[in-house]
Amino acid sequence: MLGIFSGLKSAVPLGKKIGAVKTEGPVALLHYRATTILFLSCCMLVTALEWIGNGANIACAMVGSDDSWIIPKGVINTYCYIQSTFIVPSASLGSASDQAHPGVGNGREVKYKAYYQWVSFLLFLQASLFYFPHMLFKYWEGGKVTNIISGLNNLVLEKDDRKSRETILARYLKDSLYTHNGWAVRLFLVRFVYLANIIFNLILLELFLDWEFSKYGWQVIDLMEDDPVWRQDPMSRIFPKVTKCSMQKFGPTGTIQRHDAICILPINIINEKIFVVLYFWLMTIGIITLISVVYNSFVWISPGLRNMMIRSGGAHAVRTHTLKKLDDISRYLQVGDWFLLYTLSRNLDPVVWSELVAELHQILKEGRKSGGQAAVSAEGPSSHSGPDNGGDEESELGSIISQQKARRQSHHSHQSHGSKRTTKTDL
Repeated sequence: MLGIFSGLKSAVPLGKKIGAVKTEGPVALLHYRATTILFLSCCMLVTALEWIGNGANIACAMVGSDDSWIIPKGVINTYCYIQSTFIVPSASLGSASDQAHPGVGNGREVKYKAYYQWVSFLLFLQASLFYFPHMLFKYWEGGKVTNIISGLNNLVLEKDDRKSRETILARYLKDSLYTHNGWAVRLFLVRFVYLANIIFNLILLELFLDWEFSKYGWQVIDLMEDDPVWRQDPMSRIFPKVTKCSMQKFGPTGTIQRHDAICILPINIINEKIFVVLYFWLMTIGIITLISVVYNSFVWISPGLRNMMIRSGGAHAVRTHTLKKLDDISRYLQVGDWFLLYTLSRNLDPVVWSELVAELHQILKEGRKSGGQAAVSAEGPSSHSGPDNGGDEESELGSIISQQKARRQSHHSHQSHGSKRTTKTDL
């Protein structure tokens, strides 16, 4: 039986992701990895007929021995599986001692059960749906973090090589300030896609099981406390293991004759357990995802929370001056810049992260020499009091970043004026 699940080995990257850049959080892993593997495992399990029912999807019986049946055994089995079987709901009422099998008896109202034919297809579809947000995230992320990190997440690097890579990365972060907002917003929206995907899958299962799924799990729990004689098993009602089937055929004189059969569906022994597990699993990750979306929404609208998160991301860098420089930098970052820095902090070694923060802080300070001379001279000599003056260094860094932002806005305005003049000339 283990051979059935050998195909899932490639989907479980044990030891394969060591050293890989991490851009998604644990909630995303619950969705695209754990839940996808769970659905694929269930899909394979329901197709393992050699372990369930001796390799038969359905086994039907008529009156008498096999040789005396008017309809051959293979024909009645195939017909009932394709055309679907049914139960009599009124035959499920009453005590267990009054029933031959739940749902098998006489009655005018019948309820057809055909979804067992589609369980494996549904499970595969849901596995694909849970993997889709991950593919969307990777597409929108575009490999940006992996490209700019330049191997700094590797544990072994020569000091000179590491220093040069940190300088390149710090210069990129400085030159690309305020350009990551759209990128970060798209990645943030993927969290809502995960939540919408959970809701969609719950509705899909509700429709598939004829509006029985929303209460199925708790009904199974309550079943344990009910009287064994009078209780109605929801698993036998939703996934009946013994059903009825009727086949009509012409008799010797051309009269239509109806032939009844009682059918056993061994696959429903597995289906009823699978959907109990899926019920509680989807409810659990749905609650976790909702909490995650609410929490991250507060983070995105609160600069204080963002600063706290980026400090916690680099909390392993216990150097006080590093955290102080990080506070100075993050105070002037937009949400896209913050998200990129936070992702880097989760992937870099403490020593590398501290050095990168120091390098970025230094490059932003040096920016005043090329683009902020006027503002620096206007501030007077107090701005050059030295690196130990925390307030002056902070205001200096703030002015540098503000000037860079103003230059970007001025550049965009010049472009817009140029386009207007071109339009007038054309007219």
